Amino acid sequence: MKKALSLILASALTLTMAGCTITIGGGLGDGTATTGGDVSSDGSFYAGKTVTMIVPWAAGGGADTAVRLVCDYAEDILGCTIVISNVAGGGGSIGLQQLVTSNPDGLTLAYVANTDSNGDVMLEGITYTVDSFAPVCVFAEDPHIIVASKDSGITDLASLEAAGASGETSWGIGGAWTHWDFLKMEFEEATGTNYHRVVYDGGTTAITDVASGDCDVATPFISEAMSQIDAGNVVPVAVTSAERNPSCPDIPTLAEQGLDGFDSTMWRGVVAPAGTPESYLREFAEAVGEACQNPELLERAQTAGTTISFIGYDEFQDYFMENHESVRSYVEQADF
Repeated sequence: MKKALSLILASALTLTMAGCTITIGGGLGDGTATTGGDVSSDGSFYAGKTVTMIVPWAAGGGADTAVRLVCDYAEDILGCTIVISNVAGGGGSIGLQQLVTSNPDGLTLAYVANTDSNGDVMLEGITYTVDSFAPVCVFAEDPHIIVASKDSGITDLASLEAAGASGETSWGIGGAWTHWDFLKMEFEEATGTNYHRVVYDGGTTAITDVASGDCDVATPFISEAMSQIDAGNVVPVAVTSAERNPSCPDIPTLAEQGLDGFDSTMWRGVVAPAGTPESYLREFAEAVGEACQNPELLERAQTAGTTISFIGYDEFQDYFMENHESVRSYVEQADF
């Protein structure tokens, strides 16, 4: 059931060094990197420091887009510089391994999503566990959008279900053992269908194959799909949230089309290495929360196809563990 990662993990250092590292901006501080520990006269830990935010996925995808957007505003509030470091590979595990082995000084954080705390049961060679992370906050909760190739004949829920009767229709997911996988399983369980699972290295790659006709169906995030939809290269079938998304208000939900109660979204959050001082993480979470209320950020998020939804430090502690146990149960029951 696990995906072998021995060769991937063995080359993690090389891949990390080759990762794309981009500085978002200068914040309000002077951009001088410090090693942590000191607090400014106004009680801020982050003022004037440089923070590395690891995104364990490639630049340009839904995760990267959302993180860059939020950090662009959070760094101004904190008075620091946030450097985005894309460390892709291993289904997100290479970047997260880099995080958990970092100094827990508050200056290294990482993007995390629904399934990431269960790497040790989903992938071979993973040494970190849920206890390796210190949850910080959630800043977005994005639905997927189901798209179909123009040659597939799939245009709505009814035709999508009909295509899933034989098990031969290809369903592209943007990463093994990610929320893409769980969405597919949830849909199949709800509809009694079965699709041929095709794993890609991201939603953008999956939708490109749908546009070319090499894959029948894919479930990218809205931020990854809109350019192909607007160009008329793929057929939008439905969004997977309970309500329509303001970024694409004309595309109906699965629930609207008859799949009552269906609601599948992926939350996007921030974690730190276990042992990071709580006061630092609270300060960072509060800045993200303030950023998520900024009207300009909300407008940019809607344009980008990112659904801002904030969960603060205290609430996220329980939410993170409840989600971890729920995903773990699903993984143990899955049969790939």
